[in-house]
Amino acid sequence: MKVLHHVVGCQTSCSAWRTLEQALASTSNSRIMQLHGSLQDIRQVDESVTQFMQKAKALFDELTVVGRLVSLEDFNLYVFRGLQGEYKDLVTSLVTKAEPLPYADLHSHLLTHEFIHKSSHPSMGSAAINAPLLLTLNTPPSAFVSQRHTFGNFGRNRGCLHRA
Repeated sequence: MKVLHHVVGCQTSCSAWRTLEQALASTSNSRIMQLHGSLQDIRQVDESVTQFMQKAKALFDELTVVGRLVSLEDFNLYVFRGLQGEYKDLVTSLVTKAEPLPYADLHSHLLTHEFIHKSSHPSMGSAAINAPLLLTLNTPPSAFVSQRHTFGNFGRNRGCLHRA
């Protein structure tokens, strides 16, 4: 956060600290309403899950600092409403849980979904993730054999050198 503009004109460090304290620790009703409104209206747009969650957590923490606690249920709701449409199915399953998710768990679920979603769309993520990982019954036996590379007599009769 940039604070220089708050302390321009202060003659002493004491007056600078007082000015910063008044400006940044303001618990005015308008500041609380602005923070709460920002949390309610938060949207992911084109950010990663981590960026979006950090933004939401920062607003949640600021509200906590000024004494306006936001319940975990409300925090989850604001996050769910702000996510992109591709998270709709995940949100549906998370809403059915008996207890609201703590920040770390919610973030973890969203990261997993982001990873899976990106891996299923090559244009969005690495195509290597889409490579088949399972061998089927139709896999030829040669697929299970690794090729041996031997150089000279190494690899045969270990420890013994043969003269030509």
